[in-house]
Amino acid sequence: MSLIGNFLDLLGLGDITGVDILFAAMAIIGTFLFLIYFILVLVGGVADGALEFAGFDTDFDMGAEGIFHMLTLQGILSFIMMFGIFGLAVSQNGGTAVIAILVATTSGIFSMWIIGKVFQLMKSLEVDGTVKHSLAIGAQGKVYMEIRPGETGQVQVEFQNAMRTCDAVLEDEAAYLKSGKFVEVINAIGETLVVKKLSVTKAIEEE
Repeated sequence: MSLIGNFLDLLGLGDITGVDILFAAMAIIGTFLFLIYFILVLVGGVADGALEFAGFDTDFDMGAEGIFHMLTLQGILSFIMMFGIFGLAVSQNGGTAVIAILVATTSGIFSMWIIGKVFQLMKSLEVDGTVKHSLAIGAQGKVYMEIRPGETGQVQVEFQNAMRTCDAVLEDEAAYLKSGKFVEVINAIGETLVVKKLSVTKAIEEE
């Protein structure tokens, strides 16, 4: 408690009492944790990865608009921060404890909503680098590394706006295709594509 008191003295809040101590503690702790979290997010999502590794689920987004977009770690931290800041401001300017708590709660909820929207926008601007091999179905390309009977080779096909080299097997397990032959993707099993031979005539027709 003496440590908190010394810190409050440093900020010029050493004479506060009652509910103001709660407001001040939440403002200080919330601001400190929120800034750390935000910095870690800016350097590459370290915060979410570290907390998920520790067993904390940091994202409660259930794919719907509303409260679940607000109940994230950053939203909770912003609530704590704004609850403390606005509660202390109202109380220090002569507001009663009830009014201070009401204003603090309203401000905290509003900040959660704003932060939720900001992080939603940030996520929507991120480029999804995840390769979804199922999106390759129907794509045409060439054999990059020969596909022997019952074995895995490699093909080059374009999907997700990029030319990609992927492991591939033939639909006809007894067949064989050497490098340079045209193929069409008919299925995807995990990260392995299932392909079939494509004639040059059909490839030209479908161009």
